[in-house]
Amino acid sequence: MVSSLDLTLLDWIQTHRIESIDDILRFFSSATTFISIGMILVTGLIYRFSKTGLKKMGQVVVALILAALITYSVKSIVNRVRPFRAHDTIEKLTKGGGASFPSGHTTEVFAIATSIALLFRRRSVQIPVLIWAVMVGYSRMALGVHYPSDVLGGIFIGITIAVLTDYGFRRWVNPP
Repeated sequence: MVSSLDLTLLDWIQTHRIESIDDILRFFSSATTFISIGMILVTGLIYRFSKTGLKKMGQVVVALILAALITYSVKSIVNRVRPFRAHDTIEKLTKGGGASFPSGHTTEVFAIATSIALLFRRRSVQIPVLIWAVMVGYSRMALGVHYPSDVLGGIFIGITIAVLTDYGFRRWVNPP
C-alpha cells in the first residue's frame, strides 16, 4: 500500500530533479556494491590488514550480510510493487527489479556508512561516507525506482543493523 503523500513526494522529487546530473545519480545507484566492497577493503588497508583491521573489516562485512538478509526477507514479506510499475507518471531511469520495500541499495549503504562512521570517529571519514549514503538514497527516488518510504525504511534498517553489529562486536569480539 502506498500513501498519497509517498506518491506526491516521489513525483515532486522526480519532476524537480536536475536532469543534467542523471548520469551521476545512475553512477551512485549502479556502483553501490562496488563502492561498498571498496570501503571494506580500505578499512583493512588503513590497518594494513592487521588483526585490528581484520576485525574492523569483519564488523562491516557482518553488517553488510545482515543488511542483505533482512532486506531480502522484508521484500519477500511486503512485496510492494515498484513505483514505475504502479504509476505511469513515474519514469524509470535506472535498473530496478522485484519488490520495492525496503530499498536494498539504501539499506546496504547506510549499514556500511554507519558501520564505518562508528569505527572511524573522525569527521573527515564520517561526512563523506554519510554524503555517499544520502546520495544513493536520493538517487533511487529521483530515478523512479523507489518511494520515499522505501528509502526511509532502508535508512532505518541499515542504521539499526550497523548499531547492533557495532554493539555486538564491542561486547563479544572486541571487549574492553
